[in-house]
Amino acid sequence: MADLPAAHNGIDRRTFIAGATVVGAAVMTGCATQPSGENHLAMESSKSSPVGISDAAYKKAWQRAAGMVGKMTLAEKIAQTGNNAPAIKRIGLPAYNYYSGEALHGLVRGGPVTSFPLPLAMVCSWNPALALAVYTAVSDEARAYNKKDNVGLSYYSPQTLNLHRDPRWGRCEEAPGEDPCLAGTWAVNVVRGMQGDDPTYLKTTACAKHFICNNTDDDRTSVSASVNPRNFWEYYTRAYRACVSDADVFTFMSAYNSINGIPCSADRFLLTNLLRDRWGFRGYVTSDCDAVYNIFNPHRYVPTLHQAAAAAMQAGCDLNCGDTMPKHLGKAVADELVSEADISRAVTRLLTVRVLFGEFDSPESVPYNTISFDVVDSPTHRELALDAARQSIVLLKNDNNFLPLQKSELKTVAVVGPMGGACHLGGYSGSPFVHISPYAGIAEALGAKVYNTHEHVWPDELQGLSAGVQTQASSEGGTNIGWIGNGSWVEYKPQEFTGKNRIAIRVASPGNGAVIHVHVDSLDGRQIATLTVPHTGGWQNWTTVSAPISGVHGKHKIFFEFVGKGQTVCNVEWFQLQPFVAAPTPQPTPGRPVVIFKPGCTVQGAKDEKMFAEAVDAAKHADLVILVCGVDQSVDCEGHDRKNIKLPGAQHELIQACFKANPKTVLVLNTNNTVAVNWEQENLPAIVSAIFAGQAQGTAIADVLFGNYNPGGKTCCTWYKSVDQLPPFHNYDIIPSSQKQPSKSGQVSGRTYMYFEGEPLYPFGYGLSYTSFQYSDLHISQATLAGGESVVISASITNTGLYAGAEVMQLYVQAPKSPVVRPIKQLVGFQRVELKSGESRRVEFTLPYTEQALWYWHETQRQFVLQPGILKVLVGSSSADIKLNTFITLQPCTDQRLGGPETLTTATINSVVL
Repeated sequence: MADLPAAHNGIDRRTFIAGATVVGAAVMTGCATQPSGENHLAMESSKSSPVGISDAAYKKAWQRAAGMVGKMTLAEKIAQTGNNAPAIKRIGLPAYNYYSGEALHGLVRGGPVTSFPLPLAMVCSWNPALALAVYTAVSDEARAYNKKDNVGLSYYSPQTLNLHRDPRWGRCEEAPGEDPCLAGTWAVNVVRGMQGDDPTYLKTTACAKHFICNNTDDDRTSVSASVNPRNFWEYYTRAYRACVSDADVFTFMSAYNSINGIPCSADRFLLTNLLRDRWGFRGYVTSDCDAVYNIFNPHRYVPTLHQAAAAAMQAGCDLNCGDTMPKHLGKAVADELVSEADISRAVTRLLTVRVLFGEFDSPESVPYNTISFDVVDSPTHRELALDAARQSIVLLKNDNNFLPLQKSELKTVAVVGPMGGACHLGGYSGSPFVHISPYAGIAEALGAKVYNTHEHVWPDELQGLSAGVQTQASSEGGTNIGWIGNGSWVEYKPQEFTGKNRIAIRVASPGNGAVIHVHVDSLDGRQIATLTVPHTGGWQNWTTVSAPISGVHGKHKIFFEFVGKGQTVCNVEWFQLQPFVAAPTPQPTPGRPVVIFKPGCTVQGAKDEKMFAEAVDAAKHADLVILVCGVDQSVDCEGHDRKNIKLPGAQHELIQACFKANPKTVLVLNTNNTVAVNWEQENLPAIVSAIFAGQAQGTAIADVLFGNYNPGGKTCCTWYKSVDQLPPFHNYDIIPSSQKQPSKSGQVSGRTYMYFEGEPLYPFGYGLSYTSFQYSDLHISQATLAGGESVVISASITNTGLYAGAEVMQLYVQAPKSPVVRPIKQLVGFQRVELKSGESRRVEFTLPYTEQALWYWHETQRQFVLQPGILKVLVGSSSADIKLNTFITLQPCTDQRLGGPETLTTATINSVVL
């Protein structure tokens, strides 16, 4: 077989989209048939969610969509099955891109835009109301940009629902934790925020992805996840089902991988029997980008591309992010592998959503059209971003009340570590105008001038970007500017030119000939230099180019204008005006301490003796050392899993050396994933987890360190001490099985707090506070629980400390002894409670008989069953710190209709054997 196009080699979604070919017109001219006349396709089932679009509005939208589809030729229908759907002028249908963008934690675009914490950070708030508020703000900005620029309303994120089952996965930063109850509750509020609460119109679409079991990334387009029925039903499906049943999500994304040998995008059981017939999903399914092609290669599930297109369509994949279906469905129809009716149904699903956006209605009839562009990066959104950042921070250690720090005692503070000098946003991030690094936030909190020890001007100095340009993690540490196309531009804050005679720019490009024009004051202002970007061998292979400048004095804004061929022409990391003269070391003045930043090392590079020594010396002479360490996208990211969970490079050595030089040291883990900091936990007095928390993370970190905010976050996943505590990476069992390969420790270990029997570094649900809480008076409304009933569980909580603060009360259950392995404990409810010092509150939880944690999947009966007996009920501040417990007697299930969460239907379960 001939070599396959390079565009299909497992690249990330945005790269794929940037190079995708719009093939609609070619397909339309290649196959002309008469309209099918199918004006009344069977409508999807009524909604199962208590919120969302009403049945009446949905029915009306479906009928309007079916009417449009009925006027299309077969070729026109086929052209609509790609994400870049062409216009059909003769029926008045505009072109539409179903990949309007990403909104994982804010819109992925140049500013103005608001960037919120990563999902892995934000869910540490354990605050569903925060999720609703944040994603309402995100969808407000999406609607505002659509009104201004007509960019579309169909978003491919949020929410990633491949959970944090293993910290080695490259996309853990996108996951809302490891627990299906927490993740499902969070995701439901994310979807409601994105899609709005109007019963007639969708605000935007959220996307539940990557369906399903896409938890490795190095091999995601070729791997087959081996998943047994109990793990599938009890763990992997739960958060997805919640998005359908409780939020009426309108987009699902089928994953790259196979599950038990069947590519997810070709699996009718997943995309039709389960998603639609069983759960009642009403929206459309899109493939992940190029996943339909991957059915053919590398999965080799079918021998041709038109068979891959047919397999996806027959399975229930309505939209191809890519071009395989638009290019090859025509032959699939000709070969009778798929019918025109199948294609009509898919296109009707797609157009139904466009109708629900209000695209074809008068603007004044759509309530979301009243959203003004003033909401974008507004003061309200900036304050919400700061609040979300504060709530996401977790206090991991605080010996002898080392924190909060007393500002009055400080004259010199050393901020040390490779993560301290930049505002790291993580993957699928926009480029906000606000980006406060930990160093900048700490300096501002102390009233100190930011002392720039960098020799270079980094993207943190940006104050303007053209559309599409974004910042991302650099392979050299820090961030770089990417997604730069022909005609793109960026604007930097004013820089001092006096005495400068040359400009140097750090660039990367796999192509040749990109040109950077350098202007001052404005984009059409004086051009002071032109630099050519050479071929560097890759987007993250860096070199420095330079050019002379003259006749410029004083401070001026700097603009880079880019010229080149192709969708993306180059990346830029930093620039420098030369000759560089280091600023003099500042001296403390009364009431105004000095804050010095020394990186000490790069994120994962080899030890640089000079850089290392400067950092240790700064630590030695400071009153306080704030270490800021972690991992970024150069370590783990989309398409790249990590092999271990330690801090990479020289970071552990730097921490130990600084602590030896100055024991008054606090560690801030500014990171995109959990890390094993075992020595640090044993020896340092205080540790704070600040997973990348958006544009305001520097301010939030400082607020926690200096006591302006009392941390109330809790870990959303287990922090392990070593990969030796984990099963093999490709083992998808959450529930341990003696037949599986053991971990490196020699034990057959389960995953997550539910089945992991070892001692973690930090348990699930864990987090300290500057105050203290007392739990008391646990009460249950009844001692037994039978079909159709619920038990109300209540307890009191009192803030017994000196500070106001938040505590997350967590409700767990321990199932009766069963014939199969059941969780050690399982989360069934939680509430974040804000209390003033001395305040008490009564908190209630409702536990229904249908709660999934009470049931397990019976592999022979192929349904959920309940084991009657004594159920232990536990209330605590973490999975490892149970404060109160009691018992309830579970009665036998006498009527399956009153039973479990997945009552067996007549849907055929295919060879996936689930």
